[in-house]
Amino acid sequence: MGFKMTHISKYARWYKKHREAYRDDCTVSKELANIKRRLNWALLRGQDDRAETISDEKHEWILNYLQEKCPETLKKYKGMETPEHLYEPNPEIKVWSMWWQGEEKADKLFRMCIDSARRHTHQPVITLDRDNYSQYFEIPEHILRKQEEGKIALQHVCDLMVVSILAAEGGFFTGATVWWSQDATEELLKAPFWTCRAVSESHINMSRSRWVGYVLAGRKEFPLFSFARDCLHEYWRNCDKAVDYLMLDYIFELAYQNISCVRETIDSLPAKNNMLRNELIMHLSDPYDPESFKRYTEGDTFIYKLSWKFGKKDDVTKDGKITNYGAMFSNLLGSLEGERY
Repeated sequence: MGFKMTHISKYARWYKKHREAYRDDCTVSKELANIKRRLNWALLRGQDDRAETISDEKHEWILNYLQEKCPETLKKYKGMETPEHLYEPNPEIKVWSMWWQGEEKADKLFRMCIDSARRHTHQPVITLDRDNYSQYFEIPEHILRKQEEGKIALQHVCDLMVVSILAAEGGFFTGATVWWSQDATEELLKAPFWTCRAVSESHINMSRSRWVGYVLAGRKEFPLFSFARDCLHEYWRNCDKAVDYLMLDYIFELAYQNISCVRETIDSLPAKNNMLRNELIMHLSDPYDPESFKRYTEGDTFIYKLSWKFGKKDDVTKDGKITNYGAMFSNLLGSLEGERY
């Protein structure tokens, strides 16, 4: 197979995309930046085995880095005893979501998702924002200051808020772009710990889909939440730059490795649930067909991860037919015939 001009265009796009990322990673460590560059290059060229090997190298580097930056938290939690009542259901149902600027300023996608959560959990769902979070927990001043200075991305502040609310109150957190298609059971909403899972053999991602950050639930006593909160507090006290966009996954892995009840609890969950959760996003602009859409509303998957970045979101097709997204959003207004934004 000979070299083609399309290869030049492909590599040029790759280089442009990753050049800034490399420079950004160098602000943490040039060694880490080079590991990530080699990984991205292997992925681009379809070298799966090499990518797996480099991923392990990346994971080890980041985990060691986090341990160096968060020694107090690791010392506090390592080998801790299992909290009392950890495996009992939550005593009450609390459902949380988040929009930093306030729900009244949220966009169309969030309104659709939060409405679906309220309808299918049959709960009010409290939306945390910058004005009300302090009713439940505090964010250290050094983190707020660094966020205002542009050193900490809002995404990482939101990660802190997720684990902070669960450590303070417990309950069920559903992310801003999570769409619910079926009713939740009381057992699920009161689970001692729960998350979406699809355990993968691939090591490309640290989590290997053993957990997701956009749907988490459990008792406030479950030490994964307080460990992650304390780790983030300590990390941002010592650092001005996130070591990885998915840093929370690495912190969860540290909890998994160092706290036996966290490992046991995570491993006790079924290895697979909500297996179609990443499928719907690619079919939002397909013409809506009630029978076909039952794949998403009557199957084993009841939680779907949507996104602002991915998935074409049109209300109607070019020939005027309502799309899956249009049909989903119409539920916010009450029926398919309702007024659409």
